[in-house]
Amino acid sequence: MSKKTSIINKIRRTILIVDDEMINQEILKEILSDKYDIVTAENGEDGLKVLKTSLTPISLILLDINMPIMGGLEFISIIKEEEQFRRIPIIVCTSQKESEIESLELGAVDFIKKPYDMPEIILARTNRAIELSEDQLIIQATERDALTGTYNKHIFMEYVHVIDEYNSSSQYDMLVLNIDKFHIYNEIFGKDKGDKALVSLTEILMKFARLNDGIVGRLHDDYFVLYVKRQSNYGRFLEWIDKQLEFHYSITNLLLRMGVYQITAGEDETVDDRIGRAEQECKDVVVGRESAFRIYDVKKHEQELLMVQLTNDLENAIQEGQFEVYYQPKINVSDCKPRLSSAEALIRWNHPKLGFISPGLFIPLFESNGSIRLLDEFVWRKAANQVRLWKEKYNRTIPVSVNVSRADIFDKKIVETFDSIISETGINQENLQIEITESAYNNETDQMIQVIDQLRSRGFKILIDDFGKGYSSLYSLASFSFDVLKLDIQFVREMFKGEKNRKIVDIIAEIGEALNVPLVAEGVETAEQLEALKQSGYNIIQGFYFSKPLCERDFDSFIEKGDY
Repeated sequence: MSKKTSIINKIRRTILIVDDEMINQEILKEILSDKYDIVTAENGEDGLKVLKTSLTPISLILLDINMPIMGGLEFISIIKEEEQFRRIPIIVCTSQKESEIESLELGAVDFIKKPYDMPEIILARTNRAIELSEDQLIIQATERDALTGTYNKHIFMEYVHVIDEYNSSSQYDMLVLNIDKFHIYNEIFGKDKGDKALVSLTEILMKFARLNDGIVGRLHDDYFVLYVKRQSNYGRFLEWIDKQLEFHYSITNLLLRMGVYQITAGEDETVDDRIGRAEQECKDVVVGRESAFRIYDVKKHEQELLMVQLTNDLENAIQEGQFEVYYQPKINVSDCKPRLSSAEALIRWNHPKLGFISPGLFIPLFESNGSIRLLDEFVWRKAANQVRLWKEKYNRTIPVSVNVSRADIFDKKIVETFDSIISETGINQENLQIEITESAYNNETDQMIQVIDQLRSRGFKILIDDFGKGYSSLYSLASFSFDVLKLDIQFVREMFKGEKNRKIVDIIAEIGEALNVPLVAEGVETAEQLEALKQSGYNIIQGFYFSKPLCERDFDSFIEKGDY
């Protein structure tokens, strides 16, 4: 394309002159230096070194043919085989007519006759050679969006490459802007008015881009992409667009949202990656609930990559023994001497590359994508087998509770799975207790009621976990059959922060007493908490006051020590 945007025209190109005669170098410098930066070399070999070490890209080579060490024809042959240099246009400077055809056949784009007696022709041919070369990289200006006149994605990306290549000082950002629920706008006002709104928005965006040495493209539908100098306040930018739409086009009902990807020096992300990340941030904006724009967070991206890796590693991690089940003792404090009552099975992951991974990270992830079923069944089987081993080793039955999530509840084979575990290990159902976690509760209660009733009818004990949090509140007491209530850990942590908090703990204890079910308090860390909970009627205590979660070996030592 012969007509370029203002930012492209502003860029000062660099020309390499390869000539062994200083007088020729000086003449060309005099002609070209007002418009171009000039670097020189005295022969082809030195010219190759300049190409490989230049801090700025070379836009054109003016090349002499007859030079010592390496002549012009050999120089052309070499760089046309180099991918990084082959697109640089070469104009041959010679007084030998027989060299013109050979140089053109090797890949030169033009020639200038010596002696240099017509500066205006030299400058014109130089300008044209650079312009044609860049046009080939940017493709054709006709490949624009038909409605808005903005660049299509492919052309836009080529221009971004050009800006990146020549820009060394300014910071640029990739913006993706969208009209939220534009399909509804079209349905209400009609497609013609919708198209007019798109064109109006485009004119505003192009004005903004011109003011910030940038470019605009249309990705698809009502998604636009901008590559502009970094702004200090993108919220103000969106407000400016709204005012422009209202004042110049009488449009007041477009809801705009935007994603921003901030370019950092030395990054190796492709242009397509930058656009994709800005677009995803744009799609994540909820208009009316938060700021109308979001800036891409590299830490968030790294976290997303980690989540994908953990999900992909899960099955192998189970097979390779990376997961280990820990057991936290539950202590009955109803008598004078506290005694070990049962334990809760908790999962730990020691990744071979990432090290210890917090359950607070991977459990919510696996619950959200359904992978938790695979991990939970692993824990259930380990826990049941551990109950059997303790019975064989110490002639003592220590029930273990295991967590059941929403994904488990909606697994049609959950009851069958628990039946098979009991059959394989030979333990009693009441010794593999089932904690219904807070994540299992939802509005679809029929399936949960059915599963709980089936499990209880087989002899399994059901614990309502995290009582008082989310759905696991009074509603659960009325809807589900259960055997034990577990006080949510947050109540224990905050029970001395105010009289109201302490009263809530007492009220939950009264509910348990009224329903004639045991009460478990977890997260107990201090003697003060323990005494207060005992006075309120909590007979089973779980927490660091008695013991942290223990691996199998350490739990054996806990039993053998005999303190509880």
